[in-house]
Amino acid sequence: MKRAVHYMPIWFLIGLLCASLAPAAPAPAQTLRLPIFRLTRLAVSNDTTQQLGGRLEGVGRAAATGQDTFNDRQRFFRLNEANRTVLTQYAASGGFFAYDIDGLDFSAPVGSVNEEAAKRLACLFLVNNNFAGHDGVLEGNGLSNYPARTRAQPGACDSTKDFGRTTLIRAAQAPVSGGTPGQVSETVVGVVVEVPFGFGGDQFIEIGGAGGHISLLFTTTDTTGTTPLSNSSDSLDDAIPGLVAVAMPFYGRSLDYVRETPVRSLAEVRNEVADQVRAAYPNGTVNVPEPVLKYMVDDASREQTILEPEAVFDNITVTLPNGDEIVLRSFSIPLAATGSNSPAPSVAITTPANNSLFNAASPINLTGSISSGTAPYTYQWLLGDETPLSDPTTLSDPGSVNLSTTLPTTIRETSPDAVTIILRVTDNNGFQREASISLTPNFSFTYIPVVTNPGSSSTALPTAELAQTIYTYGIEGVWDYPPSGPGGSDLPAVIPDVSGFSSGMILAGYSSRFLWYNNNAWERDWRDCSLGGIDCTAGVDRAAFVYYAGHGGPGGISLGSNKDSTWFDGTNARYQSLRWVGFASCQTLRVQGYASGSEPIRRWFGAFQGAHMLLGFNSNMADVAFGGTLTANMRMPSFLGIDFPWAQLTIAQAWVKTAFDMNAGKPAYIYARSNTVNPLNDKLPKPNSPMPPRPLPVTSYHWVWWTF
Repeated sequence: MKRAVHYMPIWFLIGLLCASLAPAAPAPAQTLRLPIFRLTRLAVSNDTTQQLGGRLEGVGRAAATGQDTFNDRQRFFRLNEANRTVLTQYAASGGFFAYDIDGLDFSAPVGSVNEEAAKRLACLFLVNNNFAGHDGVLEGNGLSNYPARTRAQPGACDSTKDFGRTTLIRAAQAPVSGGTPGQVSETVVGVVVEVPFGFGGDQFIEIGGAGGHISLLFTTTDTTGTTPLSNSSDSLDDAIPGLVAVAMPFYGRSLDYVRETPVRSLAEVRNEVADQVRAAYPNGTVNVPEPVLKYMVDDASREQTILEPEAVFDNITVTLPNGDEIVLRSFSIPLAATGSNSPAPSVAITTPANNSLFNAASPINLTGSISSGTAPYTYQWLLGDETPLSDPTTLSDPGSVNLSTTLPTTIRETSPDAVTIILRVTDNNGFQREASISLTPNFSFTYIPVVTNPGSSSTALPTAELAQTIYTYGIEGVWDYPPSGPGGSDLPAVIPDVSGFSSGMILAGYSSRFLWYNNNAWERDWRDCSLGGIDCTAGVDRAAFVYYAGHGGPGGISLGSNKDSTWFDGTNARYQSLRWVGFASCQTLRVQGYASGSEPIRRWFGAFQGAHMLLGFNSNMADVAFGGTLTANMRMPSFLGIDFPWAQLTIAQAWVKTAFDMNAGKPAYIYARSNTVNPLNDKLPKPNSPMPPRPLPVTSYHWVWWTF
């Protein structure tokens, strides 16, 4: 039976929020209010995953089972070796992902692709399999007062103009003759349909985020039965041709109304963000587009209980005086008003002050305050890379919390690295907030030996050693852009992003070569030694796999330190020992939007002096914890000590699947081939296996990108 709920009409609330963006004559202040929900989820087991396999004929109920843990929660698998398909369902959320391994190879087209036909096929898949009703209501939401539903009602799926957003997948290649790239050939190799969903009537409020999307990937939309992927063995659904991947992280969830909350206007939040970005780039021209109201869901591997209104910022750009453009990762900010009326806890670190010095040899006293929200609270002190400084602790009532601890210190050359301190709080209703400060070690009064950060080295790894079986990784991550501490163009999700990548690579048997964060991540680390950089002596060209997370821009990345510049341009890359690089940043591998021959992705051609593949994004990237999921997708699946080599994705497949599953943006990758080496086939090697040979001399460049 439906529960009666009294609330202000959604259309009126949205009208107030939108009106707050436009200039108007002074008027009496109005308190804007929006609903808060509790997210319910499906109980997940091997049985539920088997049932899902039965609904996806390309996987099937009889597929082999697997089970492991990820982010401390169980996940369940169905693996069909005959069809080379995999289904994964997460206990933390109920969400699932299914894919045909061979369908994630975009080296050549397999059939015709039509965007409108793809929307219709996506509609048919959801309706025919009861994932959505003819009225658009998602499965499990029929009795909700706020049913989650698709933006357009699919009906009979004949009119699908507004049913989904499409993304074409393109591939290009350029042969090399005499060291010069030749004529480029380009083809369409697939299409992605994202089906928007949310709640509300005429004024529709969208649900988004890594866990708030429905996405389907097709390699062909040909329904004539004449292309290879038109038969059931090569599609996840017998009735739908070319369906090679499905992402439904919201599956089995529904909205349970909790209360309304007063919210800040979008204009107010936009002004705050604009001021923070200008503080980070005082000499740049800052453009902050209007934010969008959404309810953001975390990725499927993480349990989430509360869904609240947020302002989503996308495509914030900074144009530097020299013309370089920096694009900030997309992020969201909760709109709930702060103070005594806030449904969420208010958190502050009261001592020491942000940007103060601390004695590197002595304990430091940390004090924080917690108020508002609903007690009791669970809180924890952490370092910036999420290393715990304390165990999770309960505070029964609002008040102060304290910790006495000794902070680790790192120094690079003569520059001590600032230390980020985080106080993270979750209240009794599941609202999570945190506060952070930046502290700098003071070496003035005591002798501290110069210690580089863990896993780093000041000498190059010999080529002979790399040619054997030494597998290392390196990370450069920037989450605290100047000015240090709160404010600026900071990226909080970079913290779990890089820590997840590091943990995943260690699980894969790799050892850390370097971990440089914030002000200790330098432009010269990426620049070739022959061009005045230090990539071969103390930089990135000393590890097999390097991962960068932070801001980027067309053809480069934006660092927090000015050593020797805050901008690294891909034209200065010459990688010989490094095999793979992942750029978790906006537009670093940008292709479209430029005249043919001037695409920023071409700036990276010179990087291939032995390197295999660079992976990144053609579009903006969401500020999500990408790295841990990426490494999980790259590693060979293994259950009960049994490896499944056929189910291991290539590195390129793992990158695009992670972007697809997490709705992280439009991925891209570029690689160089020789007559004997094709990096498209690269899989993450196990330790003690031979290092893959260099693709030299380069005979062709290849790149794949998802359009936006």
